[in-house]
Amino acid sequence: MKIKIFFHPKSIAITLLAIFGMYICVSAAQWQFHRGQNRHAENVRVKQLLTQSPIQLNEKEVFPTWSKVKLNGNFDSTHEVLVRGRYRADKYGFDVLTLFRPNDLKPIWVDRGWVEAVGDATQTPIPPAAPNGTIEITGLLRAYDEINATSGSLIALPAPKVGRIQINKLNENFNESRFETYLQLTSDLGESPIPADLPTFSDGPHYAYTLQWSFFVLLILAGRVLIAREELRSKLSSV
Repeated sequence: MKIKIFFHPKSIAITLLAIFGMYICVSAAQWQFHRGQNRHAENVRVKQLLTQSPIQLNEKEVFPTWSKVKLNGNFDSTHEVLVRGRYRADKYGFDVLTLFRPNDLKPIWVDRGWVEAVGDATQTPIPPAAPNGTIEITGLLRAYDEINATSGSLIALPAPKVGRIQINKLNENFNESRFETYLQLTSDLGESPIPADLPTFSDGPHYAYTLQWSFFVLLILAGRVLIAREELRSKLSSV
């Protein structure tokens, strides 16, 4: 008699709903856990690359992002782009991307650093000029359109100023063969834009979210047990 109570259509519906809810929570917990693992692995990879000495950039090898590289050549200031939407110490500004022409290699865009906005932030700042002549530079290879590379509402402005470091926008300024990555400058070139910050490493909130979704599973299970007890108590009291 007691068992038949839980085969009532309403009780079955509640049980199925609880199972579905637990399935969603378990899936979300697994998803967040795997995201945490992937982020941790990426942090380890980048940390290892940042501890290595710069190697000579070439077109024969495949260099992963965040590789430390060095190259010789000269800046081409006729191809320079300002990237808006960048903040340093709560100050609004722009990153300065200048085309670099290495010796015996195809060109590569170089993020020379950050300059503070002027006036009401709609005016175009004049960044320090890139050095003339042949020089050696070092930096970190970065991928275009990286999610963590930009923040805020980034829109294209004239002058030319662009929002994200997007290759399609840069191609409007220079549409010839070039490296598929850009270089975040780390070498000191004297009077130049403020160098970009190195990445900060964190596994993020993913493991905390994993525990949160796991806790929701227990809540649903406990709720279904309490409802079942109430169903049984109600049925027995009506007998």
